[in-house]
Amino acid sequence: AVSKCGGATGQRLMALCVGIVHGVAGPGGVLGVLPAVSLHDSLKSGAYLGSFCLSSILAMGIFAAFWGELTARLGSTGRVQFWLMLCSSAASVGVGVLWLVLLALGDLGAILGIAEEAGSAMEGKGRAC
Repeated sequence: AVSKCGGATGQRLMALCVGIVHGVAGPGGVLGVLPAVSLHDSLKSGAYLGSFCLSSILAMGIFAAFWGELTARLGSTGRVQFWLMLCSSAASVGVGVLWLVLLALGDLGAILGIAEEAGSAMEGKGRAC
């Protein structure tokens, strides 16, 4: 069932806009740019950034297609759709809260495999410029 808010095309356009906002606002930009800066070679940095963007777009697109297909097949009734949205929303909030807690405890870098020394080295280079 398509909502009355813009129809199928409106929903696709809204999903695209939300994806763009998330892409711009997310930490992926920082995680993509920092290693590229440390390469000190324009060709390598460009190749890295291009690969990062392409792999991010592919991963998000594949996940979105999978999740969309799964929810479309499972969400045959209004009750099932409600529970799918509720569980998806709760999972999103849970991941966000976990991210903030790990960040506040200083454990996020260890879980993501980001070395503290790399961040300190980048900070030092930024001050020297």
